[in-house]
Amino acid sequence: MQFKSITVIIVLLLIVVSLLVAGCTTSTTNQTTSATPSTAIATHDAFLEKYIAQFKNVSYADTNLNFKVWDVAWINSTSVRLENTALNKSTNTTVNRVETIIVFPTTQDATNYLNALNKTAYSLASTQYISGGAYQKAIGHAPQIYKDYVWNEGNPFNISEYKNHDISQLDNIVFITTSKAL
Repeated sequence: MQFKSITVIIVLLLIVVSLLVAGCTTSTTNQTTSATPSTAIATHDAFLEKYIAQFKNVSYADTNLNFKVWDVAWINSTSVRLENTALNKSTNTTVNRVETIIVFPTTQDATNYLNALNKTAYSLASTQYISGGAYQKAIGHAPQIYKDYVWNEGNPFNISEYKNHDISQLDNIVFITTSKAL
């Protein structure tokens, strides 16, 4: 009698497994998930688009640099990942720079974000904005708030072991950057 019960359970398990393998059952979570239409276009922050265009113009205007890579990938509507690689002709050094640029609704929001970041290894390098930069060209004036924190990792005399890390705030924009000589 107990043998029949075990046989029935095994047969039922085999039926369930065969149905699953055959694809005759579907998950209810797949049925209720709605897909985002592929025709939807993400709206990018207009100021951030303008800033990135100015930053590229300023960077490419530097005749001492020969850019090999300039890749902008939008993370969401208010932040981008910018990667660029350029040969510095005067030092004959190629530097790769990966930067996350985030625009906030207000300067205070950017300051709050910056203050919440772990900057233990960083030192405040500057609070003075260099006039004529991309931010000034994009907005028409220098930022009222400027902070640049720097952390140099590794041996600066051995470029294969050296990375430069920057966290900067220019009013309502925060930049998180890592640069490395190649």
